[in-house]
Amino acid sequence: MKAKIIATYGPGMDSVETLTELLKYVDVIRINMSHGDERQWTEFARKVRSTSKALSKEIALFADLPGPKIRVGRLADPIKMRKGEEIALAYSRYSSNSEIVPLDYDIHKDVKPGAEVLIGEYSLRLKVKRLEKGRIICEAMNDGEITSHKGIGIKGLSARVSPPTPEDIKRAEFAVRNGFDFLGISFVREASNIRKLRRHAGGLGIIAKIERRIAIDNIAEIAAEADALMVARGDLAFDVDIDMIPIEQRKIINAGRDAGKPVIVATQMLASMVNNAIPTRAEVNDIANAIASGADCLMLSDETAVGKFPVESVKMLAQTASNAEQFAPGMNGFKVTSINGGIAFAASQLADNYNTDVIFAPTQTGTTPKILSTLRPRAPIIALTDSEKVRKRLNLSYGVESMDLRPYRTTDQMFERVRNIARKRGIRKYMIVSGSPNKKGTTDTLKYIES
Repeated sequence: MKAKIIATYGPGMDSVETLTELLKYVDVIRINMSHGDERQWTEFARKVRSTSKALSKEIALFADLPGPKIRVGRLADPIKMRKGEEIALAYSRYSSNSEIVPLDYDIHKDVKPGAEVLIGEYSLRLKVKRLEKGRIICEAMNDGEITSHKGIGIKGLSARVSPPTPEDIKRAEFAVRNGFDFLGISFVREASNIRKLRRHAGGLGIIAKIERRIAIDNIAEIAAEADALMVARGDLAFDVDIDMIPIEQRKIINAGRDAGKPVIVATQMLASMVNNAIPTRAEVNDIANAIASGADCLMLSDETAVGKFPVESVKMLAQTASNAEQFAPGMNGFKVTSINGGIAFAASQLADNYNTDVIFAPTQTGTTPKILSTLRPRAPIIALTDSEKVRKRLNLSYGVESMDLRPYRTTDQMFERVRNIARKRGIRKYMIVSGSPNKKGTTDTLKYIES
């Protein structure tokens, strides 16, 4: 399987047996820092590391920062709504009044009568009827339920606060101290948001979550600055008409591929499997279409965090994605703008034409295998590096397997070590795409070997 999988940690995978089985299929574990505290996140990370070590598999850890998201505060009890009923929204952390929904962000100045308010990814739609002192009076457009800490979206509204928030920075610094590999920046608006977070990221990879219309408008500059992109379809649907989500998803994937950055497709990939052992046909189609569109990585959220069938969900995702890989696009129209890109492009084309078994990519920074991944050669890409950090960063890149390679001083020494690996694996036809041992970030050598 060439596509990569992210699973979200939660009670659904808390047992050692479940986590062990799940990690056989997963490349990255996401810890959602919108929930829990540092003690819990530390324990989650410990469990993932100990289990992955027992499996002799390197699993990357992804700290997903909450960003300036509007959420329902704490309710004494869930509030059940019927279509046509009215409810008041108010800025407050807690409410014991079933007629008032507390919000953790003051949106009173941001909304007008007629605005559409969405709670919990379309589970409940409200329409703003009027504004009163400190309250927003809304009418329910459908039956639904409001529970504590659910996300709130307002069509066409971008909150005044930009990421990273002070809380994001605290969580990012925690992730750095505790050896995470990726940070997710939520509700990114422009490239400057990523640069601000990078000052606190300690070298961790930054995943830009595309959840706003303004982010799509700025997608080229965001893709150039970020280390990866995520099509975060849940919150994106608060700011973009739902029927346009497939179009915007394709735009984001194309922007990532143009920039040579991995793209993750997320939200409700297998939502029905939270409660059912078998997915819908539409969900399976959604997974296949994401791969056929050029996505590198797919992410599960509730399916593994709180679902009843976490292992079955991951297996279904893996099987469907693997089947769809025969339709994954190549890199038509690739523009060679550097020696690195030109060598990688030549390797990809030659590997396809000569039915090469493997492309080996010795690397110090991960640059060469990332470029090769974007080109989608038919041959597997094996990245060779002594850096655990680089190996884990490549866990998002389509078609890339990472292996440890002892440091080498000369090109001849590197070639000999690659030959030994190929010999042990029974690989007879392969290419080596590499750079000079003493120059990081360079790709200037292409060697074809047939034994």
